[in-house]
Amino acid sequence: MCDTLGRILRPDLALFAKNSDRSPNEPQVIEYRPARDPREKELHATYMTIGQAPHTYATLLSRPAWMWGAEMGVNEHGVCIGNEAVFTKGRYSPTGLTGMDLVRLALERSASARQAADLILELLERYGQGGNCGYDHSFFYDNAFLILDRREIWLLETAGKQWVCRKVSAGSISNRLSIGAEGDEYSAAAPFDFARRFREPLYSHFSGSKQRLAQTAPLAAKAESAADMMAALRTHRAGADPLTKGDVASVCMHAGGLVGDHTTSSMVVELGEDITVWLTGSSTPCLSLFVPWEFGAEPEAPVFPAGRAVEAAGWWRQREEFARAWIGRTPPPEFYARRDELEHSWLALPAGPQRTRRAREEAAAFFAQWAPAAQQAGPRRGAGRFLRYWENKDRALAQPEHPVVNGD
Repeated sequence: MCDTLGRILRPDLALFAKNSDRSPNEPQVIEYRPARDPREKELHATYMTIGQAPHTYATLLSRPAWMWGAEMGVNEHGVCIGNEAVFTKGRYSPTGLTGMDLVRLALERSASARQAADLILELLERYGQGGNCGYDHSFFYDNAFLILDRREIWLLETAGKQWVCRKVSAGSISNRLSIGAEGDEYSAAAPFDFARRFREPLYSHFSGSKQRLAQTAPLAAKAESAADMMAALRTHRAGADPLTKGDVASVCMHAGGLVGDHTTSSMVVELGEDITVWLTGSSTPCLSLFVPWEFGAEPEAPVFPAGRAVEAAGWWRQREEFARAWIGRTPPPEFYARRDELEHSWLALPAGPQRTRRAREEAAAFFAQWAPAAQQAGPRRGAGRFLRYWENKDRALAQPEHPVVNGD
């Protein structure tokens, strides 16, 4: 489960944001991959081998540690892509390119949002989509994509090899087909209500995607800054108490009880003359800090160079200990006030290595300061099913085989 938002503020200025909602124990690594001219003729995606491109663009990818593909990312040309699981009628394929494979391939090979959309459709037609995308359970689905550059946004929704595209200036996607007869392009010869024909109703309903889409659509339409997008990714449904009860209907998703997905990483991108990426590099954005990274700068945690996925997964897990300490407990108002104060101070600084260094130092001090407070907040609160869920997850995360890492 995930949510992706985008808005074109004016020509050559755009905002992108995404929460990646996955299994709570699945590390998500953030990697910077420079442009390269591969010598190899083939590449090994998550489940299949395909032809390699003669040149791949520099990319920043946020990906589940065990998968080749990426949940979200941005490339040197300012192309941003996020994908969502969507539930459709008919059978899902056991093989093919995963939606995350398609995200990474499009970022590596596309210089514009339109080119990325066309490439995804080309790969979809040639190889199909499929494969298990669950970390500690089987999970099959089709995919939707929000594809953005500095000038335009394309929403692309698929059902097998069927698809619909819609061009927007602001929008969001969630875990449901949402484009009806208002699409701009279709795989079929004539427009039709794509969502009505292909949307599987049961899983789409229980995913909470209708409620989350109702939250993100107006937030995307009025977002003016990276700060607005950060706030959007931290949105909780009215009346929710997410640290003591699982909630699939909040944009900032919290697992527990019957809710099996949790926000495991968050990203906001400012596309102007330069590319600034704001990353949590950790789960639970309401408990995390968005720290800046200027695209192309030297990788520094939470951004890691390619080839250091084991270290990146270890960094994620270390941050996860902080988030787990607050499950079933309520941080005081001072916690959130200091979180917001730090981010606002970083947003006000000029971009560059000094801001990056300061943000990382102050973030480390913040987590060190507040880690003991969780243990002093008393025992976890919540219903028995909620508490048992997190006890089981904590126990599994502590096993030596975690995390499983794909180093490519």
